[in-house]
Amino acid sequence: MKRVFYLIALAALVSASCSSNKKGENPEEQQMAKASFVNERNIVDTIHLRSTDFNRQVITNGKLRAVAKSVLVFPVSGTLQEIVVRNGQFVAKDGVIARLDPVQAQNKLAQSRQSMERAELSFMNDLIGYGYGRDTSKIPPEIVKVVRLKSGYNDAVFNLKQAQDELEKTVLRAPFAGKVANITAKPYENVSGQFCTLIDDRRFEVMFSLLESEVSYIKVGSSVKVALYSDPETLYKGTITQINPIVDEKGQIAVTAEIANSSGKLIEGMNVKVIAESLLKNKLVVPKGAVVMRDNFDVLFRIDKERNRAMWTYVKVEMSNSQYHAVVPNKEKNAELNAGDIIIVSGNLNLAEGSNVEIKNR
Repeated sequence: MKRVFYLIALAALVSASCSSNKKGENPEEQQMAKASFVNERNIVDTIHLRSTDFNRQVITNGKLRAVAKSVLVFPVSGTLQEIVVRNGQFVAKDGVIARLDPVQAQNKLAQSRQSMERAELSFMNDLIGYGYGRDTSKIPPEIVKVVRLKSGYNDAVFNLKQAQDELEKTVLRAPFAGKVANITAKPYENVSGQFCTLIDDRRFEVMFSLLESEVSYIKVGSSVKVALYSDPETLYKGTITQINPIVDEKGQIAVTAEIANSSGKLIEGMNVKVIAESLLKNKLVVPKGAVVMRDNFDVLFRIDKERNRAMWTYVKVEMSNSQYHAVVPNKEKNAELNAGDIIIVSGNLNLAEGSNVEIKNR
């Protein structure tokens, strides 16, 4: 019984001793940990802060529309005889796209030519009846006009020209160079009206919308970049050509830019990512990685040249693009930031105020 009592008392003594040590050592351990955190060697990359131009970017969605696009129609109806090109095929200006069966138009043209010959004979006979020969240059214009009407010569000329036009219209030609799209008809079908769409895909307009506040940063002539969602790394450069001066019900303004299809991958109607840019002068610009969060505030670290330590500096991010921030010192925190300061741009995630640093790119 005495042995059991002795063991219980010993355990209680040890427990009290451990509890006492834990309470006494905790502040000291925390201080040691903090000192270790500050004194640890931190290898960082730096830049010299300077005032420079900042490329402000607004990112939005847009849709491609060919600068030159036309729906082509057969002006006359008939049976489709031949389709010369396929969807997606390039055709040169005035190149043949398709033909209708020309037999009916050819017959009409032949009849018109015969009528023209009869009208010419009647015209000459009527001139002789007025006492004139074939040379109309010596005949008074009033007489020539009357004879043309009386002989049916004018009607014959009009009908012949109409028949020639109708025969020409059985051949569908490209009004400009481009790619053919939307052909659905098949040979030997009866067709009339819309036949296909012709698209010049060398240049595209990209249509997109910006908020009122965003439009203030751009103007006609400002640059844009366009990327396909299937190939976001390839950027196509363009220029803003129109800003519609009307705000729609969503508070947005329609903007149009023009880009070159340099790779040939752009297609009519594609949805694309649009990066509208504007150049702002004299901004303090740092890589995005230079700014980190501390106490729910944006901060960056400057180098104290004398002590080679990191100095915690509160900043405000004025604006951003895909790679950089334009920053200003946070005056509410009495922060100071100047051109020429050495700014840490990497290795800063675990830094504290006064951390020792070693510059890797020195």
